[in-house]
Amino acid sequence: MKKIALIIIGVVIVIMIMRLMPSEKDRLKRNIYSLRDAVEREEKTLVLQYIDEAYLDRYNTVYEELIVSIDDFFKAFDSIRVVMSGLNVKIDSTDAQKTIFASCSLGLKVFARYEGERALVFGGIIKPDPVRAYFKKSGEHYRIYAAEY
Repeated sequence: MKKIALIIIGVVIVIMIMRLMPSEKDRLKRNIYSLRDAVEREEKTLVLQYIDEAYLDRYNTVYEELIVSIDDFFKAFDSIRVVMSGLNVKIDSTDAQKTIFASCSLGLKVFARYEGERALVFGGIIKPDPVRAYFKKSGEHYRIYAAEY
Protein backbone atom coordinates (compact mmCIF):
# COMPACT_ATOMS: atom_id res chain seq x y z
CA MET A 1 0.00 0.00 0.00
CA LYS A 2 2.85 2.38 0.85
CA LYS A 3 4.53 1.60 -2.48
CA ILE A 4 1.39 2.54 -4.41
CA ALA A 5 1.10 5.81 -2.47
CA LEU A 6 4.76 6.63 -3.16
CA ILE A 7 4.33 5.87 -6.87
CA ILE A 8 1.24 8.09 -7.06
CA ILE A 9 3.03 10.92 -5.24
CA GLY A 10 6.03 10.52 -7.56
CA VAL A 11 3.83 10.68 -10.66
CA VAL A 12 2.02 13.77 -9.33
CA ILE A 13 5.36 15.51 -8.62
CA VAL A 14 6.67 14.71 -12.13
CA ILE A 15 3.44 16.04 -13.70
CA MET A 16 3.63 19.25 -11.63
CA ILE A 17 7.27 19.82 -12.61
CA MET A 18 6.47 19.27 -16.29
CA ARG A 19 3.58 21.74 -16.16
CA LEU A 20 5.63 24.39 -14.34
CA MET A 21 8.57 24.25 -16.75
CA PRO A 22 8.03 26.68 -19.60
CA SER A 23 7.68 25.30 -23.12
CA GLU A 24 9.52 26.76 -26.13
CA LYS A 25 6.32 28.61 -27.06
CA ASP A 26 6.25 30.19 -23.59
CA ARG A 27 9.92 31.19 -23.92
CA LEU A 28 9.23 32.77 -27.31
CA LYS A 29 6.24 34.69 -25.93
CA ARG A 30 8.37 35.95 -23.04
CA ASN A 31 11.02 37.14 -25.51
CA ILE A 32 8.38 38.94 -27.59
CA TYR A 33 7.04 40.72 -24.49
CA SER A 34 10.60 41.59 -23.42
CA LEU A 35 11.25 43.07 -26.86
CA ARG A 36 8.06 45.12 -26.60
CA ASP A 37 9.10 46.40 -23.16
CA ALA A 38 12.59 47.29 -24.41
CA VAL A 39 11.07 49.31 -27.29
CA GLU A 40 8.74 51.13 -24.89
CA ARG A 41 11.70 51.98 -22.62
CA GLU A 42 13.76 52.97 -25.69
CA GLU A 43 16.63 50.64 -24.71
CA LYS A 44 18.42 50.10 -28.00
CA THR A 45 20.95 47.58 -26.67
CA LEU A 46 18.17 45.36 -25.34
CA VAL A 47 16.18 45.70 -28.55
CA LEU A 48 19.20 44.58 -30.58
CA GLN A 49 19.49 41.41 -28.47
CA TYR A 50 16.27 40.27 -30.12
CA ILE A 51 17.27 41.02 -33.73
CA ASP A 52 19.49 38.68 -35.71
CA GLU A 53 22.45 40.15 -37.59
CA ALA A 54 21.25 38.32 -40.72
CA TYR A 55 17.92 40.20 -40.59
CA LEU A 56 16.27 40.76 -43.95
CA ASP A 57 12.66 41.66 -44.66
CA ARG A 58 10.65 41.79 -47.87
CA TYR A 59 11.60 45.44 -48.36
CA ASN A 60 15.27 44.34 -48.41
CA THR A 61 15.94 46.10 -45.11
CA VAL A 62 19.10 44.63 -43.61
CA TYR A 63 20.39 44.71 -40.04
CA GLU A 64 22.47 47.88 -40.43
CA GLU A 65 19.55 49.79 -41.95
CA LEU A 66 17.29 48.54 -39.18
CA ILE A 67 19.70 49.89 -36.56
CA VAL A 68 19.61 53.31 -38.22
CA SER A 69 15.78 53.16 -38.32
CA ILE A 70 15.66 52.27 -34.62
CA ASP A 71 17.98 55.18 -33.78
CA ASP A 72 15.86 57.59 -35.84
CA PHE A 73 12.66 56.26 -34.28
CA PHE A 74 13.95 56.68 -30.71
CA LYS A 75 15.22 60.19 -31.50
CA ALA A 76 11.96 61.35 -33.11
CA PHE A 77 9.43 59.85 -30.68
CA ASP A 78 8.86 59.82 -26.91
CA SER A 79 6.51 57.89 -24.62
CA ILE A 80 6.31 54.89 -26.95
CA ARG A 81 3.50 52.44 -26.31
CA VAL A 82 3.23 49.16 -28.22
CA VAL A 83 -0.17 47.44 -28.29
CA MET A 84 -0.19 43.81 -29.39
CA SER A 85 -3.25 41.67 -29.99
CA GLY A 86 -3.94 38.15 -31.20
CA LEU A 87 -0.42 36.87 -30.49
CA ASN A 88 -0.09 33.42 -32.03
CA VAL A 89 3.28 31.68 -31.76
CA LYS A 90 4.42 28.54 -33.55
CA ILE A 91 7.58 26.47 -33.28
CA ASP A 92 8.35 25.73 -36.93
CA SER A 93 11.37 23.42 -36.97
CA THR A 94 14.75 22.44 -35.56
CA ASP A 95 17.77 22.02 -37.82
CA ALA A 96 20.70 19.58 -37.59
CA GLN A 97 22.59 21.99 -35.29
CA LYS A 98 19.55 22.01 -32.95
CA THR A 99 18.70 25.64 -33.81
CA ILE A 100 15.01 26.21 -33.17
CA PHE A 101 13.06 28.22 -35.75
CA ALA A 102 9.75 29.79 -34.83
CA SER A 103 7.25 32.38 -36.03
CA CYS A 104 4.51 34.53 -34.65
CA SER A 105 1.63 36.51 -36.00
CA LEU A 106 -0.03 39.38 -34.20
CA GLY A 107 -1.87 42.63 -34.61
CA LEU A 108 0.25 45.67 -33.83
CA LYS A 109 -0.31 49.33 -33.05
CA VAL A 110 2.41 51.71 -31.94
CA PHE A 111 1.57 55.03 -30.27
CA ALA A 112 4.11 57.70 -29.35
CA ARG A 113 4.53 61.38 -28.70
CA TYR A 114 5.84 63.42 -31.60
CA GLU A 115 6.59 67.07 -30.88
CA GLY A 116 4.37 66.86 -27.80
CA GLU A 117 1.37 65.36 -29.57
CA ARG A 118 0.15 61.78 -29.27
CA ALA A 119 0.39 60.01 -32.63
CA LEU A 120 -0.37 56.62 -34.14
CA VAL A 121 3.02 55.58 -35.55
CA PHE A 122 2.13 52.12 -36.84
CA GLY A 123 -1.15 50.25 -37.25
CA GLY A 124 -4.63 51.09 -38.33
CA ILE A 125 -6.88 53.55 -36.55
CA ILE A 126 -9.59 50.99 -36.01
CA LYS A 127 -7.77 47.71 -36.44
CA PRO A 128 -4.12 46.82 -35.73
CA ASP A 129 -1.89 46.04 -38.70
CA PRO A 130 -0.99 42.36 -39.09
CA VAL A 131 2.66 41.49 -38.53
CA ARG A 132 4.43 38.18 -38.96
CA ALA A 133 7.90 37.70 -37.50
CA TYR A 134 10.31 34.81 -37.99
CA PHE A 135 12.69 33.85 -35.20
CA LYS A 136 15.62 31.59 -34.58
CA LYS A 137 16.88 30.75 -31.15
CA SER A 138 20.38 32.02 -30.49
CA GLY A 139 21.66 31.33 -27.00
CA GLU A 140 18.97 32.29 -24.52
CA HIS A 141 17.05 34.59 -26.86
CA TYR A 142 14.86 34.17 -29.88
CA ARG A 143 16.02 36.65 -32.51
CA ILE A 144 14.00 38.06 -35.40
CA TYR A 145 15.63 37.22 -38.72
CA ALA A 146 12.76 38.26 -41.00
CA ALA A 147 9.44 40.06 -40.78
CA GLU A 148 6.35 40.79 -42.87
CA TYR A 149 4.46 43.98 -42.14
